[in-house]
Amino acid sequence: MSRENKGSFFNNYLGGDVFSKSSVVKQLPFILYVVFLLMLYITNTYIAEDINREVLTKTKLLEDRHVEYVYNKSEITRMTKQSELAKMLKNKGIKESIEPLKKLTINKKVK
Repeated sequence: MSRENKGSFFNNYLGGDVFSKSSVVKQLPFILYVVFLLMLYITNTYIAEDINREVLTKTKLLEDRHVEYVYNKSEITRMTKQSELAKMLKNKGIKESIEPLKKLTINKKVK
């Protein structure tokens, strides 16, 4: 290429003459299609990042709730033990029974 051809090549691109050529005008629907696909790809990436961020937030919340559940379950188990119940009820004046349970039976006479 000579210097004049290089100059005209850059002048065509910088001046915008390249877009007025018939070959570019013929390819314009394809170029618009590619641009549309690129926009869809970028939008899809942003949506995927938002969903991923939301999943991570929900996972963290679920882990926190699970820890809270395990803690509360252990507290309930501890508080419902017989010795703990006896301690709590002792303050209210209720004593723990020392005698074992007795079975009552009723004898009915059939006529």
